[in-house]
Amino acid sequence: MKIANRASLRMRITLLAGVILIFCSVTLTIAASYNAHSQFYELTAVGSIEVKNISPNVLVEGKPIIVGKIPTVTTAVAVTAAKQQFDTTSMIVFAIVSMLGMGMVYGAVGRSLRPIHDLSETISAITEDNLQQRIPDEKRNDEVGVLGHSFNIMLDRLEKSFLRQKRFSANVAHELKTPLATINAGIQVLHLEESPSIFDYEETLATTERNVNRLMPVVDDLMTLCDEQEESYSSFIDLQEMFESICNELHPIIDEKNIEIVSSCLLLKVRGNKVLLYRACFNLVENAAKYNKDGGKILIETKTEDGVGQIIVTDTGNGIPEDEMQQIFEPFYRVNKSRSRKAGGAGLGLSIVKTIIEKHGWEISVDSVLEKGSTFTITFIA
Repeated sequence: MKIANRASLRMRITLLAGVILIFCSVTLTIAASYNAHSQFYELTAVGSIEVKNISPNVLVEGKPIIVGKIPTVTTAVAVTAAKQQFDTTSMIVFAIVSMLGMGMVYGAVGRSLRPIHDLSETISAITEDNLQQRIPDEKRNDEVGVLGHSFNIMLDRLEKSFLRQKRFSANVAHELKTPLATINAGIQVLHLEESPSIFDYEETLATTERNVNRLMPVVDDLMTLCDEQEESYSSFIDLQEMFESICNELHPIIDEKNIEIVSSCLLLKVRGNKVLLYRACFNLVENAAKYNKDGGKILIETKTEDGVGQIIVTDTGNGIPEDEMQQIFEPFYRVNKSRSRKAGGAGLGLSIVKTIIEKHGWEISVDSVLEKGSTFTITFIA
């Protein structure tokens, strides 16, 4: 098996086809020989053969024969010689046909596998530096064309993934660089002062503390996004109690904007991770409050239908542009960057929500209309 795996695909197909060809040729040769031998046997069993218009002076092996009759022994000799000649000819034809057949199979397989060889060379030339390169579309409807199309789809996904990773790294660097640069600037100012005053120390300490407090939530959110530890998702969670607790915690923002909260919890309990699900739902309600209009409304629904459960959070905010709805779950992405920064967000909230929901094996989707609001729907098997 290991030796066969080392051979090229072309050679393996040729050998397999050759074995099948030889088997068929041997079968046909044996069948033909058996049929011929049966006919020769019947011919020999006749004993003598009537022969007409033969001269009485005909000699066979130096002996005269009777007109109209050929001795049985002479017939047997002739039949035996014919059988040997037939067998020899059959073996020669068998060998020639088998060799020619395998040669033709080898050539045909090479021609058929040529597109795969070209595809392999093209794929080998694609690296992480040129993921934008694609397999040429030759409008083939065979397996090679399907393989090339599938590979192009995979490259599209890889390219998008690499771009997301690059944006993620750049955004992390940006989020960390600004507060660290501010802290470093304050320390450098202290070093430049020959005799810093208590006020200078207090100002630098306040600046450092403010930026550290800005960094800590970002680091915590990043750890949540990258955490691969196995969690328990078997706890029963009271959804109505959970949302009441979330609304109480967000009471200052809700009161400040005079937002109306409407709750309709028809599905009372779900099974999951209580801490993580609280964090995900908290982020959804917090965004619905932060980016809502003054005097707006937040509708929280939990329901089940045909065995499918849903947690729905709807707001009457400014909505999300249609071309950005697929990007809002990316880390550090902000629909309105200036407004989000003013509100204190780093653009990680919805990324954390999506990560938590996917860890539960659930799905989350968004539907939004500009100037009318957004609806986030968590779907799961109830």
